Amino acid sequence: MAYTRNGFTLLELLAVLAVVAILAGLGAKGYGLARRQAKEGRARADLGKWQAALDGYRAEHGRYPEQVPEAPLAGSRAIGYLTNAVEGVSLLDPWGNGYRYVCTNRFLYGMHSAGQDGASGTGDDIVVAGQGYR
Repeated sequence: MAYTRNGFTLLELLAVLAVVAILAGLGAKGYGLARRQAKEGRARADLGKWQAALDGYRAEHGRYPEQVPEAPLAGSRAIGYLTNAVEGVSLLDPWGNGYRYVCTNRFLYGMHSAGQDGASGTGDDIVVAGQGYR
C-alpha cells in the first residue's frame, strides 16, 4: 500500500493564514482611507451648498447674515432663510459636529468643518471663505 497525502501540513496552513492576514490588513487600511475621503468630500459639497445659500442671502439683503460669536451655523440669525435655500443639507458635518460660520464684517465670512478630530484650527479642518463686494 502506498502512502497518500489527504490534507495540508501545518506549515502550509500557517502560510495561507499569513497571506490572508496581510491582505485583510491592506484592505482595512484602504477602506478606512476611502471612508475618510468620502466624509471629506461630503463636507466640501455641503459647505459649497451653504456657500451658495449665503451668497444668495447677500444678493437679497446686501450683506452676509450676522452670527452668534463662534457658534455653529445653526446659531446664525438667518438660519431659517438658509435652511429653506439649502433643503436637505445637514447643519452637522459627517463627523456630527456643527459647521462653523464666522462673519467678520458685512461682506466677508468664513465657514468650516472641524474635521474628524472635532477641533477647530487643526490640520484636518475643511474651510471655505466668502468675499462679497465692498
